[in-house]
Amino acid sequence: MIRAVALLLLLAGPAPARDAPPALARDAPPARRAAEEIAPARQAAETERAVATQAAEHAREAAAEARRLAAERIAGAARVQAAESAAQAAALRAEAARKAGAAAHAEQARLTAELAPLLPLLTRLAAQPAPILLAAPLPPAEVALGLAALRAMLREAQSIAQGLREAEARAAAEAQRFAEERRQFAIAEAEARQASASLDRQLAAARHLLAERSAAERAASARAEEAVTRAHNLEEALSRLEREQARRAAAEAERNREAERRAAADAPSQRASRQATTPPPAPPPAVEPPHPAGPGGLPVAGRLVRAFNSPGEGGPARGVTLAASPGARVTAPCGGSVAFAAPFRSYGRMVILDCGQGQHLVLAGMERLDVAGGQRIQAGEPVGVLPGAGHPTLYVELRRRGEAVDPRPLVRFGA
Repeated sequence: MIRAVALLLLLAGPAPARDAPPALARDAPPARRAAEEIAPARQAAETERAVATQAAEHAREAAAEARRLAAERIAGAARVQAAESAAQAAALRAEAARKAGAAAHAEQARLTAELAPLLPLLTRLAAQPAPILLAAPLPPAEVALGLAALRAMLREAQSIAQGLREAEARAAAEAQRFAEERRQFAIAEAEARQASASLDRQLAAARHLLAERSAAERAASARAEEAVTRAHNLEEALSRLEREQARRAAAEAERNREAERRAAADAPSQRASRQATTPPPAPPPAVEPPHPAGPGGLPVAGRLVRAFNSPGEGGPARGVTLAASPGARVTAPCGGSVAFAAPFRSYGRMVILDCGQGQHLVLAGMERLDVAGGQRIQAGEPVGVLPGAGHPTLYVELRRRGEAVDPRPLVRFGA
């Protein structure tokens, strides 16, 4: 029996080792290798997802900071214009007081001239009227008449003297009022200078950020400026600008269509493989939406000197003209993008704002510009400064789909 068992064991071959893995365990090394190969791709995808999320958060923070800085510039420009308006009002009141004082002094001089020839005789008559008249060889009736005439002359002299005293009092009051208004003007002017200096510091920081624009944006702005600069007049300049903007919009639309075609041409399997290893796209950064055109504020602290469609040497006015103080700040009545910002022929430094809805607003006559082509701004942000000497004016023209229209629906002129 024992021999038979031994023979069977010999024929069956050597017994397997006790610690030998089962058949399923032999497949384990390839599975581990596959897992080890997938793990780095998964980790890279998670890293890319975290980086994209962080970039989106940074973009949102940058957009919020840009909005905060724009709000500060708007508030600063409003303070500057309020101070400039107060200074203008004080200057007007001071001038009115000066004129009133001059008129009072003129009245005083006139009354003095009228009263001066009568003073010696009136003084004598006032002291001893009866002896003078009785000494004259005249009938009693004529003496009585002379006394009546003297009384009337005295009453007239008293009236003139009273007017003289009132004129002197008015002149003194107007001189005092003039001095007070001059003091108020000096205070308002100092506040305007202080607010303007603060705004200049904010604009310097904005220009530093603006210098970091992409090369594509700078090239597009340069092309728009070149197209406008070649124009012979403002109407041609706006037409060239609209064509350039249409060309850029068409090119952008074509790029979007090409991207869609490339995306549609991808094989489903390739898209599936990319989705396995590529993180989902990060949410787009928050972008300030374009501000719709609507009623805005006066672009400069000044007064209307020529209205839209008013007659002139060159025909009806296509825009309006505002007179302002030297060095007055100019702000944007609407939000949108700066389509052009550069000198243009006899208009001086000029800004063209694309306010949306087919509207372009022209602000011309500035000595300094605080914006650049391609920049997005909000309503109320500063765009430039008028000349600091003489009697500067700001020209404002609104074009709607190429046609000059009355800017009053867009800008409140208060007149």
